[in-house]
Amino acid sequence: MIEIRLLTDCYDAKFGDFTMSINLKKGQSIVLDKSQYDLSNVMMGLGWDVVESKGFFGNLLGVNADFDLDAYAILLSNSGKIGNYKDDVIYYGHLKSSDGTVYHSGDNLTGEGEGDDECIFLRLNSISDRYSHIILGVSIYQAKTRQQHFGQVENAFVRVVDAKGKEMALYNLSADPSYDQKISMLMGELYRDNGKWKFTALGTPLNQDLSGVVKKFM
Repeated sequence: MIEIRLLTDCYDAKFGDFTMSINLKKGQSIVLDKSQYDLSNVMMGLGWDVVESKGFFGNLLGVNADFDLDAYAILLSNSGKIGNYKDDVIYYGHLKSSDGTVYHSGDNLTGEGEGDDECIFLRLNSISDRYSHIILGVSIYQAKTRQQHFGQVENAFVRVVDAKGKEMALYNLSADPSYDQKISMLMGELYRDNGKWKFTALGTPLNQDLSGVVKKFM
């Protein structure tokens, strides 16, 4: 029952504990201290809003069409590469790793509502040693066809929450002109460092869609 819930439900932020949460800036890192937090099932919550453009030109350019942003996790080996692309990329088409340590909440087709739009769950205490880095990203589905890009997205964030609902870190992406025409965003990175897990806020915009992002790590 627990695994089924994790595949469908993000933690409700209304009942979270934010007393020790750290607001990160781009490039900053934090140690996920297992003496302070329960790392048995960590949630990476990702959210965003779409800038509404009114009138004829907004509709013409596709700004008001539904934005389908897809969150994903890319599991990398010590070489910084994907070992098995069929299992090491967790996204709407592959919701769960074969060893059961990484889950996806499922595809949110509109991103409507408050709080996390999509979530990735990671059992950090149990993830295989063959993985040293985990990239958390978001891509716009059919972005080029719909003429959509991250310059039309606002209030994007990624937050790190432990198994007991304690928020460890939050990274809010500030608006940036460099996001225009970019269709993917690397939000953050989890990585091992001397036996500890750390998280770094990335905020790296890319021109590639999800498949193109995956190819960068192969």
